Amino acid sequence: MVMSGGRFLRLTAFILLTAFVVGFALFVRQARTFTPDASVRGQAIVVLTGGPNRVSTAAALLQDGSGRRLLISGVNPDSPPADIAAAAGASQALFECCVDFGLQAADTIGNAAETAAWARQHGYDRIIVVTSDYHMPRALLELQAAMPDVRLVAYGVPAPAPWSGGHEARRWLVEYVKYAAVYGRERVRTL
Repeated sequence: MVMSGGRFLRLTAFILLTAFVVGFALFVRQARTFTPDASVRGQAIVVLTGGPNRVSTAAALLQDGSGRRLLISGVNPDSPPADIAAAAGASQALFECCVDFGLQAADTIGNAAETAAWARQHGYDRIIVVTSDYHMPRALLELQAAMPDVRLVAYGVPAPAPWSGGHEARRWLVEYVKYAAVYGRERVRTL
């Protein structure tokens, strides 16, 4: 039986939409697995700026001894370090001692390049990565591509679920599309 052109297009659209929805559901499930473990340890910590509670979470990990140094990647150059320390609920002394500010990154690819250079400079091979849970899958892909010999330990900061409102659904969907593009790029690159 030969399928008509219109029927073939509808079937193709249905298959693609189903694959997108299933992929999105798997992405959400994966992102929600990056649950923080209080006993996590690494040589250092990197936090990717851009979401609420990320820097304060990373500063708390540093304060608790989970790592020796902290890189805050993607810092706005106009943000004074004292303001960042205060917003994170950390002491100025902790920030002066053990925190580095990455001022170059403007996106996740930039975060990965900035973090890789910092890790090489300090000789780190085990880094705790702090970012929002929905951002973690793509962040790990970018970071691993930039520094394949470094062990990355995910510490996801819980974000509102995609079904909690239109804004959240849009945020998760956009991140899923970005993740799928990076995943595809990395699969092609490793062929």
